[in-house]
Amino acid sequence: MKIIKEIPEKNIIKIIPENLDDLWHLYNIIEKNNVVSAITERRIEDKGDKLRADRGTKKRVYLGIKAEKINFHEDTNRLRISGKIIHGPDDIPLGSYHTIDIEPLTEVSIQKNWKRWDLERLKDAEDSAKKPKVVVVIMDDNEANVFLIREYGAKEVAYIKSGLSKKLDYKRQEQEKFRYYNEIVDVISPYNGKILVAGPGFGKNNFQKYLSEKYRDIYQRTIFESTNHTGRLGLNEVLKSGIIDRIYGQDRLSKETQLVNKLLEEISKKGLAVYGTDDVKNALNYSAIETLLITDEFLRKNRKKIEDIVNSVEGIGGKTVIISTEHDAGKQLKGLGGIGAILRFPIE
Repeated sequence: MKIIKEIPEKNIIKIIPENLDDLWHLYNIIEKNNVVSAITERRIEDKGDKLRADRGTKKRVYLGIKAEKINFHEDTNRLRISGKIIHGPDDIPLGSYHTIDIEPLTEVSIQKNWKRWDLERLKDAEDSAKKPKVVVVIMDDNEANVFLIREYGAKEVAYIKSGLSKKLDYKRQEQEKFRYYNEIVDVISPYNGKILVAGPGFGKNNFQKYLSEKYRDIYQRTIFESTNHTGRLGLNEVLKSGIIDRIYGQDRLSKETQLVNKLLEEISKKGLAVYGTDDVKNALNYSAIETLLITDEFLRKNRKKIEDIVNSVEGIGGKTVIISTEHDAGKQLKGLGGIGAILRFPIE
């Protein structure tokens, strides 16, 4: 994310999202009635040309709309903002509806009453652009799952079967093993930065040896760790363990997973945790909240209510963390009502 210009007196920030993560951040920042302005395509009727189709022609224009609908489309790599036009060229009627498609590298201006968590999210997005992408391979001798760790969740980009079998002779075993390793290399090689390979047994160790002999450049930026499981369970094990933090520095997804895991552990032993709006407010009355956890989905739906709670938590020296519902930990918090808190001390 690039922050191009800030105009505090008008509550305007101009930015350029650079990737899908940045679009996800904007999805959680832009809310109903915010003014969003950008260069967009608009079909304009040419009244002077009777031979032209009634629908007119598309032209690139700079428009501002008052947001009514905000939709994130991962598959098409865009954020769609729909609402009534409030400023634009003279030949475009104000008050008519339009949809602005925000894609990576689209400059966009956002005018809103900026909250602290909005500004923090923008800053986090700007900082994360300086970090390498995080690629995690969870594997054993039979299968490998390759995940791209994004700010808002983990996306599986490949699932690879090895084809190894005890029924094969030694030569075929070696052929299948090298084919398996090469398929993994084909997936991970386009990504820059470090790679984490984890899994149970000797599968990852054999792959480590293969990389050291055949692909030194990839080997030198790869870290190898052990897990008890493969697949999603292995990935969750990695995220909960803090391995990513130790390798890459503070990673948002790993941090969120660890916080929700701590909340669940405290709930299970009836310790330093509460969940649900009523219990959180009760804990706030005792000034007992150390860390408030809110899902992005819950925040989008309850911004006015949540603002008072967040301000009160900060007033007693607590902190607030917004948790994405695009990963497993966020879904777990959603199942608890979308809001929970880790406490400083137990309350009745």
